[in-house]
Amino acid sequence: MLLYLLVIFISTAIIAVVNILTNPMNEPWYYYLLMTLAMVAAAFVVDAIVAIIGRRLPKKWMDPNKKIFTASKKEMKFYEKIKVQKWKDKVPELGGFTDFHKNKLVDPWNNAYVSRYLLEACYGVVIHLFSPFFSFLILLADYKIYSGWSWTWLTIGLPVAIINAILIVLPTFILKYNIPKLKMLYEINRKNEERKAKQQAEENK
Repeated sequence: MLLYLLVIFISTAIIAVVNILTNPMNEPWYYYLLMTLAMVAAAFVVDAIVAIIGRRLPKKWMDPNKKIFTASKKEMKFYEKIKVQKWKDKVPELGGFTDFHKNKLVDPWNNAYVSRYLLEACYGVVIHLFSPFFSFLILLADYKIYSGWSWTWLTIGLPVAIINAILIVLPTFILKYNIPKLKMLYEINRKNEERKAKQQAEENK
């Protein structure tokens, strides 16, 4: 979480300072500061709306066996190449909003828990996969484009949208990297449960 906050703070400061120094709109310095903060706030709002809508999609759509949630071998190699395993813990996990955290396995040998984890991971993939595209809606927050001309959408809105999209898509990599491992864990648990049930049945004979 701290890393993300630092990235947001530093990038916001850089965007504001560059616009203040170059003054592309011939406006007072505080105009660029306020517009940068407004664009960042707009990005948070758009992300929140997409998350709320995404979380209300039918559960039946969140099948971990669907192609959208299944990482190919090439995709898994890509995740390994960018070393997802090493930096995944530095990416904030917002599962608290659904009372289910995905930053660590709490009850790995319980398939009811693993199933819920897979469900939440699928919801996470959908939300984080589509959010980057909607990030660019913040360009519309440049109100001056409606009454004339403006460069704020380009010099402030576009950098904010790009940075926001990058920060949003990283959790997608983590979730898609973890889903195959969770599915494997589910199968191991299922086979263990079947074996125990069989042993119990034989003991009861």
